[in-house]
Amino acid sequence: MPLGSSTADAACAERLQFTVGAGPCWEAQETRQPVFALLADLRRRWPPFADLLTAQTPFRAVVALPMREDLAGAGALDLYSTDDARVPDLDVFAAMAVGELVTAALSEAAVWSDWPAERGPDWLHGPDARRRAAVLRAAGRAAMALETDPATALDLLRAAAYADGRSLEDVAEDLEQGRLDIARLAPGRGP
Repeated sequence: MPLGSSTADAACAERLQFTVGAGPCWEAQETRQPVFALLADLRRRWPPFADLLTAQTPFRAVVALPMREDLAGAGALDLYSTDDARVPDLDVFAAMAVGELVTAALSEAAVWSDWPAERGPDWLHGPDARRRAAVLRAAGRAAMALETDPATALDLLRAAAYADGRSLEDVAEDLEQGRLDIARLAPGRGP
């Protein structure tokens, strides 16, 4: 679930990683190691993400810092740069310290919050979080209809989004609103 972003371009970059299901953020979450990816690295390691990132944002490098799992699961803090020549100058220890401070602040906010446990924090009910949750519902619905597992259904939704040049959230919304036929997602089926 995205917690927030500093700019519209950063929000777009996060959605692009979620749409393709791969990128520096995913790697940092999985390996629990920082990921420093210049444009050449992005193109080599995550070509679909790199294509979308360069086409839709000014960013040419990504630094993804893993966050401690204090927040009920793995997470990463992504830093996007328009100039990949500056990334090698980034102090990895300072970057990791920033990641630790952000994790600590979010953890403290969760511990000392006054939100009801059954509702959770307000940001979970914002438009971005609702759209992201719709993706999970759409994947579940597609899994049932296509008689497959949710992970495969999510991959099929991602493939449809990538093929159509749209965000995963938009495709999920179309599925939920009945504007997209679930059968179209099945392998070997066209529009």
